[in-house]
Amino acid sequence: MIPEERSNSVGAAQKGLAAKFLALFCLLTAATVTTAPATDFKALAEQGYRWVRVNGPYATPNKNDAAKLAGAKSASTDVELQDKTHAYFLLPGMLVFVLENDSAAGLSRVRASGIVVDLWTETKYLSSEPLKDSYGVTETPDSSGLGHLGSPTPSPSPNAGQGTPLENPLMNPSPNADRSLLENQLMSPSPSPTAH
Repeated sequence: MIPEERSNSVGAAQKGLAAKFLALFCLLTAATVTTAPATDFKALAEQGYRWVRVNGPYATPNKNDAAKLAGAKSASTDVELQDKTHAYFLLPGMLVFVLENDSAAGLSRVRASGIVVDLWTETKYLSSEPLKDSYGVTETPDSSGLGHLGSPTPSPSPNAGQGTPLENPLMNPSPNADRSLLENQLMSPSPSPTAH
C-alpha cells in the first residue's frame, strides 16, 4: 500500500468515527430531553390550581355579581350586565388558583395571573384536569405567572358584608399596629424597570 493511500483511509476512518460519535451524542441528548421530568398536573390540582373551561366574561370581583352572571341566560352577549358586574374574561386553558369554594352557591374565588383582585366564578367553569390554551400549551404556575407566588395567599376581595374580611395591615391598620413598619412598607420605592 502506498503511504498516501494509507493516510487517506486513516483520515476517512477518523471522519467516520467522528460522525458516529456525533450521532451517538445527538441520540443521548434527545433521550435526555424526552425523559426530562414532566409537570405533575395531579399535584398542581391537589394544591388548588385549576384550568378554565370557558371563554367569556364569567368572573367578577364581587360574589353577588358572580351569582348574577351565573344566573344570566346570555352573560357572554349582555354588555350591560358585564359592565354592571365589572366582568372579567376567562380564557380556555387559563390557570387559576382556587382560594375559596362556596359549594352551596356553586362559586369559587380564584386568583389569576395579571389580575390584581381575586375573582368569583362558577366552579363548573374550572377543571382539575389540565387543559391546553389557545396556543396548544398547558399552563403551569411558572409559565402563567402564578409561580412566583409560591403558596398564594388570599387578598382582600371587594365583597362588602360578605364573609369574614381578610386581615391586611396596609388596608385596615389596627390601632396597635407598628406605624413605622407600615410607613416603611408604604414609602419604600418600587423597583424601576431597566432599559434594554
